[in-house]
Amino acid sequence: MNEKCNESLIDKRVRIALRRNFKEMPVDIMRGTVTTTNAAGVTISGRHFQEVMDSVSGEYDQRPLSKMNKLFFVPFSSIKYLEVIMPGTKAAELADKIEKNPILETPMKEFTYSPKLNKTRNAEV
Repeated sequence: MNEKCNESLIDKRVRIALRRNFKEMPVDIMRGTVTTTNAAGVTISGRHFQEVMDSVSGEYDQRPLSKMNKLFFVPFSSIKYLEVIMPGTKAAELADKIEKNPILETPMKEFTYSPKLNKTRNAEV
């Protein structure tokens, strides 16, 4: 990102979706206010969220991993997309609602992968 773009992000409310290496990994989202930027990434004051499926409705919802705001440095190479949330929009209303969600009791820290080996390969081993 260029310098003008970086500077225009300061003090903006943002939602940052992080890249996943595997589809089995949880969707990690950072929500907060940009405090500083540089050539490597952005620093935000906010909270870390994960997208989880509601067992009752079957819909996905974003849940925070902690109550307190923290400072996070997010490198540009880790960002899938960055959304600036403008005040007074439907996105801002949705963000307010999501930020009031209860804390996720059991966050998914890492994915688990178990390769399915076919029977013929297992028979040879």
